[in-house]
Amino acid sequence: MVIVNIGYTAPINRSGQPLLTIPQVWAGLERKVRHAEEFVPVIEYCNVASEEENADGQLVITRHVNFGKAAPVPGSGEVKEVCTLFPPNRVDFVQDDGTKVWNYVSQGPGKEGEDLYLTYVFEARDGGVEAGTQEAADLEERFKTTAKRAVESSIETIRRLVAEGKL
Repeated sequence: MVIVNIGYTAPINRSGQPLLTIPQVWAGLERKVRHAEEFVPVIEYCNVASEEENADGQLVITRHVNFGKAAPVPGSGEVKEVCTLFPPNRVDFVQDDGTKVWNYVSQGPGKEGEDLYLTYVFEARDGGVEAGTQEAADLEERFKTTAKRAVESSIETIRRLVAEGKL
């Protein structure tokens, strides 16, 4: 079994673009939990099974997402995810196979509320791949590409939804 640990960070507010605020980005991440297919290109659909508060008061959403056959990483097909929201800057996703994903909104060293970053961190498990092999190295490269695409498409989608007045 191989466990791939990958993270990708991108600036939310790039030069020449309208500024997104932390509340807007957080609203986007909340929407992403319920409508993942709008944000992540490899997800074909997302069905929310339940929403409840845990003992610490965090919202916990259980959902089923379908990673299409074109997904460049393992896990194609329907996957159950338990998503825990930690407003205004973190969402944790845990899949049945133990794969974990974290989404973070963070402040950079620049101007408060403007120098913002979005980071996705993946701890992905694949029982069919042996650690240390070329197949494992190829899988890691695919995850790097997927992580970048997921972060960038999420920022683009949040920006579009804000412009459309939906966030």
